[in-house]
Amino acid sequence: MILYAPQRNGRHALVLLPVMLSLACGGEPSSEAFTAVDRALATSLTVSFQEQVSPSAAYTGASDTSLQESTPSVNAGADPLVRMDRDSPTGTGKSTNGLLRFDVSAIPVGATVQSAQLTINVKNATTGEGYFIYAASRAWNESQATWTNATSGSAWSAGGARGASDRGTASFATLLPGVTGKYSVDLNAAGVAAIQAWVENAGNNNGFVLDALTNMDGLEFDSSEAAILANRPQLTVTYTAEPGIPGLSGLDNSGKTLPDTNYPIPSGAIFMAANGNDSNPGTQASPVATLNRAIALVPSSGTIVVRGGVYRDWYNNGAGNYKVATKPLTLQAYPHEQVWFDGTDVKPASSWTSDGLGHWYMDWSTPSFCNGGYYTYKYDAQPTTNQGPCSHFDMYGDPANPAAGDPQMVFIDGTYVHEVKTLAEATPGNFFYDWTHRRLFIATNPSGHTVEVAARPVALVLGGTGYAVKGIGFRRYATNEYSNTTNAAVYIGATHSLIENCVFTQMAAGSLSIKPQGGVVRRSVFANNGFTAIGSNGQTNSSTPGYDGLLLEENIVNANNTERFGTNCSRSCAQAGVKIAHMNGFTVRHNVFENNLGGAGFWCDEDCRGGVMVYNISRNNKIGIFYEVSDTGIIASNLIYGNTYAGIQSCSSNTKIYNNTLVNNAAINIWIYDDARNEADKRGSDIGPDTANVDVSNNILSGGNITTFKASRSDNNSTNTGPNTFFSGLDYNSYYRSGGSGKSLVNWVDTGGANYTSLSALKTTHGWESHGHDIATGGDPFFVNQALHDYTVRSSSPAYQSGKPLPADVAQALGVAAGTVTSRGALSWPGK
Repeated sequence: MILYAPQRNGRHALVLLPVMLSLACGGEPSSEAFTAVDRALATSLTVSFQEQVSPSAAYTGASDTSLQESTPSVNAGADPLVRMDRDSPTGTGKSTNGLLRFDVSAIPVGATVQSAQLTINVKNATTGEGYFIYAASRAWNESQATWTNATSGSAWSAGGARGASDRGTASFATLLPGVTGKYSVDLNAAGVAAIQAWVENAGNNNGFVLDALTNMDGLEFDSSEAAILANRPQLTVTYTAEPGIPGLSGLDNSGKTLPDTNYPIPSGAIFMAANGNDSNPGTQASPVATLNRAIALVPSSGTIVVRGGVYRDWYNNGAGNYKVATKPLTLQAYPHEQVWFDGTDVKPASSWTSDGLGHWYMDWSTPSFCNGGYYTYKYDAQPTTNQGPCSHFDMYGDPANPAAGDPQMVFIDGTYVHEVKTLAEATPGNFFYDWTHRRLFIATNPSGHTVEVAARPVALVLGGTGYAVKGIGFRRYATNEYSNTTNAAVYIGATHSLIENCVFTQMAAGSLSIKPQGGVVRRSVFANNGFTAIGSNGQTNSSTPGYDGLLLEENIVNANNTERFGTNCSRSCAQAGVKIAHMNGFTVRHNVFENNLGGAGFWCDEDCRGGVMVYNISRNNKIGIFYEVSDTGIIASNLIYGNTYAGIQSCSSNTKIYNNTLVNNAAINIWIYDDARNEADKRGSDIGPDTANVDVSNNILSGGNITTFKASRSDNNSTNTGPNTFFSGLDYNSYYRSGGSGKSLVNWVDTGGANYTSLSALKTTHGWESHGHDIATGGDPFFVNQALHDYTVRSSSPAYQSGKPLPADVAQALGVAAGTVTSRGALSWPGK
């Protein structure tokens, strides 16, 4: 898999203002910070969900019903039993299926689900193959679901929730109780993963479909309406809650709350307040109401202090488009107050008209979207010449999110409503925007509800130099995927800018774009945005490249690319938590990149140079850290686990990969390769040299991967290199294969390909890993408690204090003395 950065006329570009970030502020961490501190164990907790029983008698989050083919329009949601049968009534050959769902929102976002068990009280036992538990893929309503319909306004794609879009194909468990009474079954890994997805995003929770594949005795059990409370269905979940993260304390990875701040208020500050008035002078006693007025009043290098509240506002030219601020200023929250800039407007019931067919509509025109070009091309017909204005032509179109390229958004009672492409699909929980006639349709009666509609593409566009934004929240702006000025809620084309203690959440696409020279992004949360959360474009592709120096530290970047951009991308791929390019010097340290869909947690692409990526956690993304077609980098002391493809993926020259802990990254823990592009065949991209002088040392690579370590040539043409010439060092790494010694340990593809199942075979053939550890039997040989995500190397491990002495540049990046001998694996990470 080779991913390419967004292209525009052959180059990755951000339009209008080049983008930004820089100096590492403050000293490097001392060695003492990483030698005496052990990571606190995560806490293992168990919680049960049972209607009106647990977690408390107030719990009403369980729902269930039966779907009866013999009475296809009858709802059974109030029945005291859930019934399943493949021949009901007897002799008809008709089926009855079950639906079951539990609200698991009492489990905190960020917890790791370890196991789950379903308990039912059987009233009629069964024999045969058993009834299977599948994931329901479609939202359903207990009081409305029938054999035909999931809700009163939404039909199953096939009766009984048997369609491909109604339920998953993998069974989580088999229900086969031979006697009546209490019966429990453990969910398999796929079932645990489904519950994990529900914990991270409640919108994913459609519960279970219960069905059989063959005819057998019917199965009946007490429903959530059963008279005896203790007999109602029960889901029991065991999970671990990560301890507080030193340096990241006070950050909420859901993006719902802002960190508490207490910034000093300088003399002469201009004040904004939600109840202010723009005719006021902007003093604390007489604040203004809008960004336009506050920025007009603040002196150069002055400060705007914003009182707590929600501001449905943006800095604009008064004619429906953004305006570029050009004087340096600070925008900060009033001490201990929560400030939100919101891109939506509330549209009361009086704004909507019923069409008499279950929809309510209003005329809705948004010419400012997509850099002012929204109505130039329909959002799902962007030109293949890759000129936007809303999306790159190959970035939208995920089957589950076909309208992802459209910045329109609707929220009902604070909940995001999914956009569909036709009016016929506009059922409750969905909305449709008629782009041709500029009309928006919802399928929920707005009376008695709060309906918010995205109205602004951006909050701030900043140019020049010297901005600071501190303690401010930004949410729900109608940003776009295409790389222009409205691709982020805050677009900073200014040098020497600071983002600190801020939150960016629920944008249609990107959230922050920042110029790297002198730019810092610190202690901020980027969560649940439609596309990549942070973007920045440096100077290595300029005729006279200067130093960039982007600094990202102590941030949480969680659950972005919610619209699944890039599912089928071919040349514009840029989906990630953070995606930067052409960066001449940058530092990424002490961050958490987690749960970002379909891409990397952190990704630097196209001729990045001098990158330092240290002390980060990257988990549950597709790729943990990706350093692509670049040069001179240090990737060290990162904890990288649970990514669905690769842990570290690098096709960069002169790069050191040291002391990383990589666990259970599904396909590959570390992949080193040479991209097919080269100096003679750049293919329209700015690239670094072919892969060479790569040093991979002191890492722990553990888990049940397809292959633990991969080194491969992509092309035999021109100057392209292969693993026979990649490495200046490949030694002192510790490997553990939980699947046994028969699995591929190293996949080596040069002029030919080989799978080495032992380090001794690799050493014999290529001379590497003379000090490596190759362990393929027994339990985990390395960590204090892997089950609880405590990846501290235990003193009895062969990896303990057995690493290669650190070279000077790696030691400097880690803040320890050159030549230090460490344990293999990460020295520290957020939370240790």
